[in-house]
Amino acid sequence: MEPEEQAKKAVRTAVVIVHGMGEQLPLDTLNGFVHTALPRVNGERVYFSRPERITDSYEARRHLAYLQRKPEGSGIVYGQTEFLEYHWSYLMTGNKLGDLLPTLRRLLWRKPSTVPYGIKVLWWIVWALIVLVLAVAVVIISRGKTAAGLATLLVGQGIVVTIALQLFNRASNVVTRSFVDVVRYLDRSPRSYEVRRAIRKGMVDLLTALHAKKRYSRVIIVAHSLGAYIAYDAITYLWPQMCKLHCGPLSDGPVQRLAGLKDLEKAAVTIDAHPLTELTPEQQGELDDFRAKQFRLWQGMRQQGNPWLITDFISVGTPMYFADLLYTKNRQAFDTLVKKAELPVCPPRSETQTVDGPDKPAGNYGFNNLGREVLAHGAAFAVVRWTNLFFPAERSWNGDWFGGRLRPLFGKGVLDRPIEGNLPGRRTPGLAHSKYFSYPDDTGPLDVATQLRGFLQLDIHQELHALLSAPDYLEESDVTR
Repeated sequence: MEPEEQAKKAVRTAVVIVHGMGEQLPLDTLNGFVHTALPRVNGERVYFSRPERITDSYEARRHLAYLQRKPEGSGIVYGQTEFLEYHWSYLMTGNKLGDLLPTLRRLLWRKPSTVPYGIKVLWWIVWALIVLVLAVAVVIISRGKTAAGLATLLVGQGIVVTIALQLFNRASNVVTRSFVDVVRYLDRSPRSYEVRRAIRKGMVDLLTALHAKKRYSRVIIVAHSLGAYIAYDAITYLWPQMCKLHCGPLSDGPVQRLAGLKDLEKAAVTIDAHPLTELTPEQQGELDDFRAKQFRLWQGMRQQGNPWLITDFISVGTPMYFADLLYTKNRQAFDTLVKKAELPVCPPRSETQTVDGPDKPAGNYGFNNLGREVLAHGAAFAVVRWTNLFFPAERSWNGDWFGGRLRPLFGKGVLDRPIEGNLPGRRTPGLAHSKYFSYPDDTGPLDVATQLRGFLQLDIHQELHALLSAPDYLEESDVTR
């Protein structure tokens, strides 16, 4: 075997981190994330910074961590892992404060009971300020003040005007550098189409290149804030291009079943009956079983030659918890896109679910592709485990306003895990949103580093080693359906 081919046969995991909103600098998120994801070995984190030859970025790097065995020799701490960053903020240019107004109106003009939990206090504060300004204006006008007199009374002397304008300008800059990113990325108007397409394409190209190199045994995506929308869109787009591929047979004979599919479908039916509220210990066990069967189904898919490598999507502090007000205008419109399979959920909807037909139970994810049972185009989350980490917004104020539970929107197979450690930092109102990778050495059982490392599962070397002999797919299996 040639050295290059031998190198490809090593077990490697690629972890892609996607940064969140704002004017992020290249590698900033990657550096903080690697420290949070990697435990110390003998007092230090063992990794190297290497050139990244997958994208065409001049500033990208690849952080390489070699396999580390436990000091006592029983097992490993983590297998060989390569960390990469998808940096997209430089593509988000031309933001204007006015871009925020349609979404802001949609968030403000609604019943208090329908306001997203994390921003409820903020919602009341904004409305209180609006009412206060209107009340002051009414009082002044009722006393016979002219428009000029009203303006003079409100802003006073020129120095007050200058200070007010400076404060407004700085606040506008903060908003346009951050929150407008979310709105514009999700905006479907012609103004945002080009930048939205460029950001999506960059993420899809990165994932496509990781698969094409045949260097990696597994790919994990970790995405913060708006980055979770970008990663979700990339998975949604890339999956239909690859889900039907296999190594044969290419025949009309008896269908060769996909190992693990029936077990996964049964588990999906079970968890689809769970409540959206807190789970009982028994129900949590059923969800854990579903996730274990997702991984086993992925192993079965790889053994039949499918090249799909993404096993885990870990969203961190993402405003996807009110995606129905960002992707769409209301919950009804959001549910319509789910029914059309434009927004995949976990567990997936049935392959036999029609757009206008009655709702069918979860399950039934396979179809026959030239003699092999393969997964359907909307079933990405049959094999991709979705974990959602967030600092809870206690009393709708202390914590991350923009992170929350995703199960109510994206399905009962999503594992929502509120991070209850990292005190007092994680209770910082609003600013906690940017602190997820700020506590790499806090390793209590409820801290973000401990939780993240547990879900990354970088120590499953043997399970991945068994897949090194998986066959390649046949081009003839790429049939449009």
